[in-house]
Amino acid sequence: MVLPSAGSTNDEARALAAAGAPDGTVVLATQQLAGRGRLGRVWHSPAGLGLYVSVLLRPEEPPDRIGRYALASAVATCRACREQVGEQVRLKWPNDVTVGGRKLAGILAEVRGGAAGIELVVGIGVNVAHAADDFPGELRDRATSLRLAGAGSPIDGAAFAAALLRSFGDEVAALRRGAWGDVASRFVAYAPGADGTEVRLAGGPIGTTRGLDATGALRVETPRGIVLVHAGESVTPTGD
Repeated sequence: MVLPSAGSTNDEARALAAAGAPDGTVVLATQQLAGRGRLGRVWHSPAGLGLYVSVLLRPEEPPDRIGRYALASAVATCRACREQVGEQVRLKWPNDVTVGGRKLAGILAEVRGGAAGIELVVGIGVNVAHAADDFPGELRDRATSLRLAGAGSPIDGAAFAAALLRSFGDEVAALRRGAWGDVASRFVAYAPGADGTEVRLAGGPIGTTRGLDATGALRVETPRGIVLVHAGESVTPTGD
């Protein structure tokens, strides 16, 4: 489904799920009136400048494996953005896509139990054509776009959307054929802070990141052993 505008593409996908829409249903818009990010944050979604897409998935994996889909989505988004502006695009735990420390894209994965089993809606928001002045003042030092990151000619929105969805499909297919190790390796390659970086945990202890575990949690080695940091939790590099 392609919409010129939506309140939230995740909400649109959720409504389709309730009506019985199949696995792989896509909702795409170039404006959101009520876009949201992780932890209840507002996602700035002006008309004609970004790409906002949500995909409905009906995973059959155990519940403790569902979090891997958000990380696979981050890998897919990072790869599609790299095709536009190069290897400067990186991932920051858990699933922020960044350039030079500024946020370029984000992932919001929402899980619910439905009549037909687990319903997972993965929302992806990418800042595509924003100039600096297109961001609200409080975001200008923290956000960027493909345009600002150095995309040469104007980006073909339809072609970029197609590339993003192809990449998304590749990563989901890898998960479903049991290749989580490959997906996790790509995540770590795009997110250098996910392996070998000294970080401070939310509760105060300091440890060193050691990649991802089988559920998609970030492994942090501390003096008391390995601590698993899940997608709803954050870590702070000690150098920041």
